Amino acid sequence: MTSSLSRSAVPRTGRLPLLLGAMLAFNTVGYIAITASVSILLPGQVAAADPAGKLGAFGLVTGISAIASVCVPPIVGAWSDRTKGRWGRRSPWFLAGGITAAASLVLLGSVSTVTGLLIGWFLVQGTVNIGLNIVLAVVADRVPARRLGLASTLNGLGIPIGGAVGVWIGAALSGSVFLAYCLLAAVFLAGSLAMALVAKESAPSTDPAPARGGSIRAEIAGAVASLRTRDYAWAFAARAVMFLGYFTVSSFSLYALTDYIRLPAGLEPAAATATSTSVTTGCLVLGMLIMGPLADRLDRRKLFVLLSSLLITVATVLPLLSPTWDAQLASAVLSGIGFGTYLSVDQALVTLVLPAADGAGRDLGVFHIALNAPQVVAPFAAAFVVGGLGGYPALYAAGGLLALAGSLLILPIRSVR
Repeated sequence: MTSSLSRSAVPRTGRLPLLLGAMLAFNTVGYIAITASVSILLPGQVAAADPAGKLGAFGLVTGISAIASVCVPPIVGAWSDRTKGRWGRRSPWFLAGGITAAASLVLLGSVSTVTGLLIGWFLVQGTVNIGLNIVLAVVADRVPARRLGLASTLNGLGIPIGGAVGVWIGAALSGSVFLAYCLLAAVFLAGSLAMALVAKESAPSTDPAPARGGSIRAEIAGAVASLRTRDYAWAFAARAVMFLGYFTVSSFSLYALTDYIRLPAGLEPAAATATSTSVTTGCLVLGMLIMGPLADRLDRRKLFVLLSSLLITVATVLPLLSPTWDAQLASAVLSGIGFGTYLSVDQALVTLVLPAADGAGRDLGVFHIALNAPQVVAPFAAAFVVGGLGGYPALYAAGGLLALAGSLLILPIRSVR
């Protein structure tokens, strides 16, 4: 297992706040770029390119492009493990990711056909996720075990902060799409350059790269071997199942509020969705800020992941038991606290169960699949459940069962409390 002793370049205490601050800023600009694009700008571009078939076209563009977000992280992570030079293992990849992502965003803003949008968004998904995965490897390399909860909290905060700012930027510049993408490109490139400078190893090793074999086959074999490591495999399965349950329900939230939840008179489903999302986001941030540092203080990551998973389970089944607006708001509160706690602590747990320090980039990239793949599968799973297995009650029941299964899969992990 990776331990704090095996990390190659744990920073001096005085540099840790700077490193953590840079991670928060970088994750924020990453999710600004993603959210502004996929929530506002890209749907508008698809609608302009194919007004009659915009729903199917948007699903095609986002579904195929999601393959990049699943496949790129483990590949780039493995390459970064083997990178040597005066900038260390990780910083060159922040530079590469920043430059290629900026170019991809500008390209995306300049195309006007569905095919062009598919190519552009595929490139954006792949290149932005280079840095978003490498920053997790920096945590494994550089953050002491006693500060992993804090690091996970700050990384996770980039999601709601970046999401909120990204929606605002996308809405404000929706009439100037190319300008919006140029702004996103500049912001992400600046964040990548800053992260590369801060993450540069102060005394990079001059030793040759770890002898793991240079072929793709060797890296795949290494990833498979990691998945055979007991605690790593259980953590991967727990995360994948938990996220599948969470996103299966959340992907159909607008439809559920339209067709299933009994809303007060005068409250439109779109407004209800915005209110519910705002409540969830606020509670998510609260859960992160409190629970991540508390898990560090108590040194109990597994317990916090288990409890947060159970809280998400309860939140998911509340609308099944009572399909009312009050139950939906209660579910939003519990879901936000539970998911915020999960995000702030689960990454710390994952870092502690990595099989080997010299494969951290690759193995964290594989773990990225447990986050991204469920987001690809979830809309199709939700459509199947709602359409063929009993409507929205079946959807909430399936989501609750998956969340419960995700919590139980944490129990066999032995190396983390």
